Amino acid sequence: LVVVCIVRGGDVFIPTGDKFAGKPHEYRLYQLAAAYHILGNEMIDKEKSIMYYKEEIRTAQQIGAEDIFVNSNMNIGNIFQRQGQLDSALIYSLRGIQYAEKTGEKVYEGLILEDVGNIYLKRNQIDSAAYYYNRSVLVNKQQNNISGLASVYTSLANFYKTKGEADSGLHYGQEAYLLSNRLKSARGITASALAISEAHKMLGNMDSAYAYLGISKKISDSLNKDYQEKLIQYQNINFDEQQRLEKEAQKNKDAKTKITTIALFCGLALLTVLAFVFYKNNKQKQKANKILESTIADLKSTQSQLIQSEKMASLGELTAGIAHEIQNPLNFVNNFSEVNIELIEEMKVELKAGNKEDAIALANDIADNEQKINHHGKRADAIVKGMLQHSRNSSSAAKEPTDINKLADEYLRLAYHGLRAKDKSFNATMKTDFDETLGNINIIPQDIGRVILNLITNAFYVVDEKKKSGIANYTPTVTVATKKINDKIEIRVADNGNGIPQNVIDKIFQPFFTTKPTGKGTGLGLSMSYDIVKAHGGELKVETKEEEGAEFIITLPI
Repeated sequence: LVVVCIVRGGDVFIPTGDKFAGKPHEYRLYQLAAAYHILGNEMIDKEKSIMYYKEEIRTAQQIGAEDIFVNSNMNIGNIFQRQGQLDSALIYSLRGIQYAEKTGEKVYEGLILEDVGNIYLKRNQIDSAAYYYNRSVLVNKQQNNISGLASVYTSLANFYKTKGEADSGLHYGQEAYLLSNRLKSARGITASALAISEAHKMLGNMDSAYAYLGISKKISDSLNKDYQEKLIQYQNINFDEQQRLEKEAQKNKDAKTKITTIALFCGLALLTVLAFVFYKNNKQKQKANKILESTIADLKSTQSQLIQSEKMASLGELTAGIAHEIQNPLNFVNNFSEVNIELIEEMKVELKAGNKEDAIALANDIADNEQKINHHGKRADAIVKGMLQHSRNSSSAAKEPTDINKLADEYLRLAYHGLRAKDKSFNATMKTDFDETLGNINIIPQDIGRVILNLITNAFYVVDEKKKSGIANYTPTVTVATKKINDKIEIRVADNGNGIPQNVIDKIFQPFFTTKPTGKGTGLGLSMSYDIVKAHGGELKVETKEEEGAEFIITLPI
């Protein structure tokens, strides 16, 4: 039974199980990840805390322990939020939510949702803040997490104070105050009492404002006093210990003087014993080094296997489309090979009959076919190499000169044939309008390729849904176009679907937002696409008309 404690503040998370039975290397990595987590918690220097949390994530990735990612991403996001680095805080906090949903490890979900609400509030994005606060309330109620509920109610009180809605601020402050008293949480009472005081002040109830301010200050001072007393107590203990050590040192000095003569006689015996101890320790050290070297070699082997597995898994995303692309040149190779077998047999017959000219003609036909086999074989090879290039893990990829037109065309065909492989009834018209003057652009091709693929797949989905609704004389059409504009390029993916309703258009790039039915989408595709384009220094936006269609526009610097 494996029991590893991972502590964050006052919370304790103890994953248990026997999933590492017979897997000592994975077990050691799991323990190492837990050690990094504890180091991150203990660091006063928050930059070092972040470093250790990231080491925890990197180590856990090697064994697929994604449940660990929830707490570590939450902690990194919380540190960035307190440092005022709101963009970084939002990225890590949303990752925490994503892994909580993915792994089912939802102990911290309510707390992370509250953190995201606080980040959006600090960014003055009021609607988004309200959305995440309300989700936090719902999750905490579902989990019967009274502490989390008290905390988010205090955040809601401060939220409504920011909006100038004192009545709502007072309501949530009082709810938080009641729950904090029920839990006997001094910090919770301090924060909620302060929120109530602020609300009464806005309402002009100065007596109540002062009363609750007094409660908050009294408990806050008590907490600070306890801290100071503990600090003084520690210092006194340290001083007493120092005095005791000084007396002990003097005592030892006197004793040392008395036994100097005896020590001279015992010196030889002592040196002999020390030599034996050093010899034994050296042997043990050599043995430990061998074990360590073996462990490191095993870990490196495991890491290589996991990296290779991840690369192979990524190739499966576009299998259907790639299979269709490769099938055409393979058909040519197979057909011409079969024809050549027949022609060789005919040539043997003609040679035996002495018909030299006919044999030469057949040989020429065979040579022509061999050239075609070679051409289509190279075509299949180029397709495979191109897909492997676009399927690489981009975590360490660098920008490289890329033909945007070729990239967009490849993913248009792959998306179409991939959907056709899943649903034979699917059909749509594909149109392209590529600017041939673009040249090569410095990008990470696999990342931009994923963005283009996501937009095209979404476009095919909406036109197919519109077609299934039974509209007469409707031809589902998806258009991909590129254009150079001054020092930038545009990639446009347009569809003639039903368009995006105006009441949701501001939310489509938010994580986890989707208009698709349950099970049809995660709500992360457009959010991640937006982040990838922003990381390239570009912009992703949308233009739409209801009932007529939508057009997503990627703008990238040259």
